[in-house]
Amino acid sequence: MEFPRHLMFGKRFRNLVIGRENYIESWYDYKNAVLRGNLVIVAILVGLTYLVVDWVNGIDGNQAYYIAAILIGLLSLYLNRLGKHKLSGILFVLLINLLVFLFASNDQYRSGVYIYFVVTAISAITIFGHRDKYWAFAFVCLSVALFFVSYWGGFSLKPVHTYSEAYINLNFAINFMIAMLSAIAQLYFMITINDKTEKEILAKNELLAKTNAELDRFVYSASHDLRAPLRSLLGLIEVTRHTTNPEELEQCYLLMKDRVHNMDAFIKEIIDFSRNARQAIKKEPVVLLRVIQETINDLKFAEGMEQIYVRLDIPPGHQLITDKSRLSVVLHNLIGNAFKYSDPEKQNQEVAVRVVAEGDFTRIEISDNGLGIAEEHHQKIFEMFYRASEQSSGSGLGLYIVRETLARLNGTIKLESTPGAGSTFTLWLPTGSDQKSL
Repeated sequence: MEFPRHLMFGKRFRNLVIGRENYIESWYDYKNAVLRGNLVIVAILVGLTYLVVDWVNGIDGNQAYYIAAILIGLLSLYLNRLGKHKLSGILFVLLINLLVFLFASNDQYRSGVYIYFVVTAISAITIFGHRDKYWAFAFVCLSVALFFVSYWGGFSLKPVHTYSEAYINLNFAINFMIAMLSAIAQLYFMITINDKTEKEILAKNELLAKTNAELDRFVYSASHDLRAPLRSLLGLIEVTRHTTNPEELEQCYLLMKDRVHNMDAFIKEIIDFSRNARQAIKKEPVVLLRVIQETINDLKFAEGMEQIYVRLDIPPGHQLITDKSRLSVVLHNLIGNAFKYSDPEKQNQEVAVRVVAEGDFTRIEISDNGLGIAEEHHQKIFEMFYRASEQSSGSGLGLYIVRETLARLNGTIKLESTPGAGSTFTLWLPTGSDQKSL
């Protein structure tokens, strides 16, 4: 499962917050791990800020509390990385409540420390959310109770110090700004994550609508294309029952064989479609010349293809890090179409395959001088079950599978074709290990 990285300001920050190898089971867990890590780091930065402010103003006596807060924050961050999310959250929220109470109970000058109880309550709700609402409610109640005790309790947990008016005013401004920025940061994190969640939901709804529409078309067209050769076979069987003519029987057997081959090819395309959608990508080094030659050898010696000249312009050692089986499906479809739709009226029938390295990508061109495809079909040719003409002998799944397979491999494809002149399919694939995996 992949999650957005930008919510944590880059890969290094993500590793700091939730760990390089830590597995997050769901979007909810991921979101809370991010928020918890962000808030802990904000708290650590606040502790460092107060250390610097007191050092600049020559104030002694609070450094131990700040250092303890920083260390407990680091411990909470470490627990978050280990996947102990609830324990990390409890430790962190309890820590900031006790620290705020410690300083608020000593705040005889009313320097604004009490406003941090609002931040602690917001933090509890942010960290625990709806799933752990009882923990959130308990810590909100704790913050409220500690506020009343510290404000009207009349006692202090640490020695009372006398500060200058300038330091008190500075402290009030710092407390107010940090509290406000902390609350804004939490709201920003929540808004960012909610915005991402909304976009994810919209994208998944669009994908679901697309999948449902394709499934409807698939069921209808697949059932039609599977039943058609079966009905034809039944008709041919009926013919053989009423004839004893050897030539008619031989013709019927050839037609039956042809129908069976068509059905077998269609079932293979359905299997390719299913494998591409379901199976994880298996990356391995693939020498392009070798896999293209294997594809051509599979296709070249089919009936009627012997007269087609194949021209290869491929660097012998060029290789990709990709899924070999998926690449073979793509090449079989494209090179197979180049053979299938050759122009029998032309004396010199040709298929050419060219490979060119282009930076981080590899360009593969598969061209022919066959029948060609009219321009009005170029935008639709990759749709499911689309046939450019009634004379097409294919199922209409091949190029759709090519497009979907290339999408899984982070590749793209482009068609250039002129009726009567031939077609060129150009595809680009990452040379390295850029492909998506489930």
